[in-house]
Amino acid sequence: MPTVGTVIVSTRRKIPDPTPTLPAPAAAFSVVSGTGTLPAGNYLAVATQLNAYGETLPSTESGVLAVSGTQVIQCVSTLLPGAVTLRVYLTLVGGVAGSEIAFQDFTASPALVTAFPATANQPPVQSTASLPDADGQTFSASVAFGWMNDGLNQLSHAVGGLLDYCGVPTQAGNGLYVIPGQWLSITDVWYGGYWIKGGKRAEYFRRNTVTSNVLQMAVVSITSDKQVIEVTYQPDRNSGVTATNAPMTASATSVPILNPGAFLLPFGFAQIGTEIVAYSNLAGNAISGLIRGIGNTVAQAWPLGTVVNELSLFWNGRRIFNTPYSPGQSNLSLPIPYGWIPILQNYMLGQAKKAEQDMQAGAALEKQAFDAAKEWAFSNREIPGMVQVGGNNNPLVFSQSPAGGILIP
Repeated sequence: MPTVGTVIVSTRRKIPDPTPTLPAPAAAFSVVSGTGTLPAGNYLAVATQLNAYGETLPSTESGVLAVSGTQVIQCVSTLLPGAVTLRVYLTLVGGVAGSEIAFQDFTASPALVTAFPATANQPPVQSTASLPDADGQTFSASVAFGWMNDGLNQLSHAVGGLLDYCGVPTQAGNGLYVIPGQWLSITDVWYGGYWIKGGKRAEYFRRNTVTSNVLQMAVVSITSDKQVIEVTYQPDRNSGVTATNAPMTASATSVPILNPGAFLLPFGFAQIGTEIVAYSNLAGNAISGLIRGIGNTVAQAWPLGTVVNELSLFWNGRRIFNTPYSPGQSNLSLPIPYGWIPILQNYMLGQAKKAEQDMQAGAALEKQAFDAAKEWAFSNREIPGMVQVGGNNNPLVFSQSPAGGILIP
């Protein structure tokens, strides 16, 4: 899944209005005692650093580093804010200034080069270590983030919403719940695993609280600055609440929890921190088979003791993007469908052209974005009805009627 910053940086490089980049790092080199296999002789060296988007220019070149015996080369270069990798380049033995040809990567400083690097390449002559949360020379970061937010919202409207699940914890006796996010339509609702049909608000019983473990109807009853789903009768139980019993990474597909007995369903939906997940198994002391970051939430790492809520009222429908991203959030995962990066980029490029008063080019790029989004929606539409799945060698007949049926060989 791309990050917010990936989309911002790649789009701004096309405008072109690139963001500022990390500066060349300071680096101090020395020869120290150690156990290494560097060929004896004189070396020159430089260092660069890498963030999520690219590499800085190299540091000032070192003086002559005379290596003998089993000595190694040490590089001290504190990682710059946002940098995750320290890269050390060396010349061949006796190499001249500017002839560094091989590098080795490290994740911390000081770094020890104990053997001649195996990866051949030269230091960059242009920095690509972009800072997506910083202003460009023409457009500010806020403007670029605004284009992205508008694109996400309008494109998701154009495709009729993105098919997704979401849910909320229930409270015994409470029939009204605020829906997270914004949804164009909700087609199916479940409570405690039982499907609830849609209904008319006029048919709701409002005289007294009547709790039940099988509810009768559900409807979206408020759409203003919030969306509210209303059910009748009222849920008979509070959703289970527990906590993680171990830290979990952003890609983990299971997590131990303190009290599995708090959950009613062996498979369903839960909220870990602010992230909504689907789980396929509740066994032992863990929920597993997790599908992370659904309902327009972001899969992320969670520490030990993070609250886990059972989502006993959940639904399927079509949501739109309505949560804005802002500078400072470039490292967040961007939960867009596969294939949407070039679509979103075309929309953002169109806004840049309009800002430059090239309205014709801007409109053309916008149209390309919306056309591509609708084509994506058509190619990824839901299964319309009964279809053959698998490799059955015998003819299959669907929609059988006195007049015949649909024959699939």
